[in-house]
Amino acid sequence: MAGKPPVSDDTLFEIATYLRRDEVGAEIHAELPQRHQDQFEAEYAIYTDNFPLPPVARHPYYIWPEDTNKYGRQLRIYLKRVPEEPPVIQTLYSDHGKWYARSEHYRINHSNLVMQLFECGFVLGDHQDEARIADYMARRFPVVDNV
Repeated sequence: MAGKPPVSDDTLFEIATYLRRDEVGAEIHAELPQRHQDQFEAEYAIYTDNFPLPPVARHPYYIWPEDTNKYGRQLRIYLKRVPEEPPVIQTLYSDHGKWYARSEHYRINHSNLVMQLFECGFVLGDHQDEARIADYMARRFPVVDNV
């Protein structure tokens, strides 16, 4: 995968634990050229155990026509900042002052991280199911008994 490198398991656990909180309101969006659609949808199906994709629309899932000047997949996380924000989250923010910033929401541009979050139970859209994420995270990060 191109772009920013995937995060370590420890960092992923910390990020996912924070983002799964309902009050954070994590929304995951995907924009990609049509030529990348099949590959993205195949990976999404594997990582999410065939969780249904939202209809292709403006947001959260948008496919650009082939003649559009866009490159690769652009996977983003929008969230509200809430207390007890881990320092790692602060290092991930995109420039909040740009045109895409929405009031109260911050944006993280990190396609590899989003793919990792799909493996932790997150899905495209604005509804993240805390129970689903807890189940996926328990499988992704099993507790090791040292008995």
